[in-house]
Amino acid sequence: MNYAGRMCVVLVRTQNTMEELERLKMGLDTSQKMVLKDSDNGLNCSFIRYGLVHDDFLLQDEDLAAALTKTGFVGIVEGNNFERLRNNYGWLSVKVKTQKLLKELK
Repeated sequence: MNYAGRMCVVLVRTQNTMEELERLKMGLDTSQKMVLKDSDNGLNCSFIRYGLVHDDFLLQDEDLAAALTKTGFVGIVEGNNFERLRNNYGWLSVKVKTQKLLKELK
């Protein structure tokens, strides 16, 4: 694959990651609980507000899913753990973006 082809692939992967990060941020800001469940295609993420699921999507980015699972948040995330994830979202986002950049530079 030539340089231009590789750059297109990188841009598409980066765009998908940014969309998933933005959707995760919006879900954290507008919900009270989160449920994370492993699936064959990625990490299923459901946001719960007032007892009802108001957003549900599949995180397909491996680095983002790994970062969430490494923080110990798998299953039902609520209470102090949810607030900690919400408050530390910026660091999680920077970590994922840095890992993506390092992978692409190699």
